[in-house]
Amino acid sequence: MLSLIRRTILLVSICLIAGTSARANEFAWELSGLAGQADLDPLLDANQTTITATYHFAGVDDTKGPLALASFLDPQTRIAASIGRNRETSEITLPPGVALTIPDVKSESLTYATSGRYVLPGKKWYAGGRYAQIDNDIEPGSLLTDASRHGAAVFAGRYFGVATTLDLSLDRAVDETRGTGVACVNLVFCAAVVPQSVDQTRDTATLSVLHMRRFRSLTYTLGGSVADSSGQAVIHSGAFDFSLPASMLPPGVVFFKPPVIKVPARTTELGLDRYLIYSVAAELFPTRKLGVRIGYAGWDDSSTFDYAYDVAATWFVSRNVGLRFALGRQHAHANLEDTDIAAVQATGRF
Repeated sequence: MLSLIRRTILLVSICLIAGTSARANEFAWELSGLAGQADLDPLLDANQTTITATYHFAGVDDTKGPLALASFLDPQTRIAASIGRNRETSEITLPPGVALTIPDVKSESLTYATSGRYVLPGKKWYAGGRYAQIDNDIEPGSLLTDASRHGAAVFAGRYFGVATTLDLSLDRAVDETRGTGVACVNLVFCAAVVPQSVDQTRDTATLSVLHMRRFRSLTYTLGGSVADSSGQAVIHSGAFDFSLPASMLPPGVVFFKPPVIKVPARTTELGLDRYLIYSVAAELFPTRKLGVRIGYAGWDDSSTFDYAYDVAATWFVSRNVGLRFALGRQHAHANLEDTDIAAVQATGRF
């Protein structure tokens, strides 16, 4: 928690400096920094820091409503780039009875991402895309030797009036893992460590809607989405020689040299679970500078996640400097503990 506070102070300072040169009534640049922490005790501890720069080609008018909704109320063509760092410590658990000690996996990854959106004349239709590359640096001595992830997405949407959007996005994420796997004869005896690679590809189609409405001095937004996610995995295990111990031979069978079983390399393809994700969110703005959000997401037919919820508050200290605080919790299946998430984001506009 202390590291999260220190990173937050640094990001706020950067955004305060950037926001001092903002022009009246509009901005072209947004510089934002995010510091987050996820905790799934004792299986996972993760810390994330991300810096993003966004450029709006025609400038964004921020006088049309709440400051947090400026780019929604005045859509402009834009590009963005970000760089992030994530540090994780994961504990590996084995089935009961396996007499093997595996050290925790410590990794540090860098994420490079770029995105863009083109708004057609008339500000009714828009389209764009995203790309991200994640490079992992895994601590020596772990079973994993290399891991990377990259993903791309395209999206298109339309404004209905000035306060409602509907868009469709198509995402593909590819995870590539290289390392070693443990070959077990049964749950008691594991005798070999072999090269292994796992490639996972997941495709997700998401339909989203966002609606804004004003009621006297209040402004609020209602949003929701439904996503259909499916994928496949390819597992390749290298060849290895397995020496059968004498204790596992039939009674009365004696060898001067224990027999060696040659296990060939093999490739296995399997489908990943297909599931739907439903999400809803509402945000209330009692003033132009303040917003409070609550959101919920549920996984249907997922073997990993069940549901998640979050609360967040956005406060613009001035017209061009904003802060966002968020807390969330994600519930998983298989009797795992909930994952607690905390994040702070600072934004400067100029």
